[in-house]
Amino acid sequence: MQNTLPQDKTGSRFSRLLIKIGSSSPLEPYERRKRLSAVFILLTIMFATFLFSIYHFLKGHFVIFAWDCVGFFASLFILLYLRKKETSEVVDWMLGMGLVTFCSVTTIIGRTEISIFLWAFMLPIACFSVMGSKKGMAVTIIFFFINLLLMIAPEQIMHSKPYSSFIVIRFSIVYIILTFIIYYYESSQQMLISYIQHEKEEFAIASKQDPLTGLYNRREMWTRMESERERQLRLSKPFTVIIGDIDDFKNVNDTYGHDGGDYVLITIARLMKDMVRGIDFTSRWGGEEFLIMLVETDLNDGKNVAERIRKKIEDTEFKYKNVNIPITMTFGLSVYKEASDNIEACIKRADQALYKGKYQGKNRVVAS
Repeated sequence: MQNTLPQDKTGSRFSRLLIKIGSSSPLEPYERRKRLSAVFILLTIMFATFLFSIYHFLKGHFVIFAWDCVGFFASLFILLYLRKKETSEVVDWMLGMGLVTFCSVTTIIGRTEISIFLWAFMLPIACFSVMGSKKGMAVTIIFFFINLLLMIAPEQIMHSKPYSSFIVIRFSIVYIILTFIIYYYESSQQMLISYIQHEKEEFAIASKQDPLTGLYNRREMWTRMESERERQLRLSKPFTVIIGDIDDFKNVNDTYGHDGGDYVLITIARLMKDMVRGIDFTSRWGGEEFLIMLVETDLNDGKNVAERIRKKIEDTEFKYKNVNIPITMTFGLSVYKEASDNIEACIKRADQALYKGKYQGKNRVVAS
């Protein structure tokens, strides 16, 4: 079954529109945030260069007009390329290096048209937003030194007068302050996103597991059985359901306390999980009951597995506070093998077999 990410319905209409422009498929939260920043920056550059290209064309500044056109079409190309990618790793570097080139040229042009070099202040904002704190800092530092060289390079090399020392010093101070402000903000955002993602993953795991034994809980096991039923309908391969119940577990709790009972449950859960295949599923079904689903297993093979587990538990020393607790289990099992069958009926048959085993004297395996 193919995994797909749900469409994100959060955020403003504007942010959802930007994501729709920047990606043709759903994205992971962190990638979504990066994509949102990249699209916003690219559209901003396209809008600004479009307006400036008109202005510079009308003013007769054709060199600057040509560079505005380069910035516009380069941004458009990166945006169209970005839409085709699930991750923006390559696009991050394309955008970063493109901005370094664009801002470097504006610094050169700014030697004769001073206001043009103000584009340089956009670079740290764009790089940190799109590339993250580490890569963004690397590109920002590289550009800072390139830009300084371009600003102070002698007239003999650049064929235009260098920036005044007053402008160079002011630019350096503002650029460095801006860089560290954005770095702090971006690092904080990444830490927050990582924390939220970690908590989300922990919650997802906790919602599927029994907190005591670490096995699947009842709800998750239902989900797994439904998935296996759908697979069985396609492939016509049976699966076996085993329900096991600890014999006289109430006496264990009464004699050794709930801590002793918890120790028994945890130990049995570990034994069961170790004795089934990686493709099988084990759950705590409720109280002292466990349910195992054996994938692609008929009733006879399922009975053999249940018998091995029963024997292993019978032979295991459950030693709690230096006292050996005698533990046995009774198992009932049933097989799901026909399209006309349903999971509830399969579980009911296994449950009836379990109670039949209890009636017959416990510590046994009964198939239905």
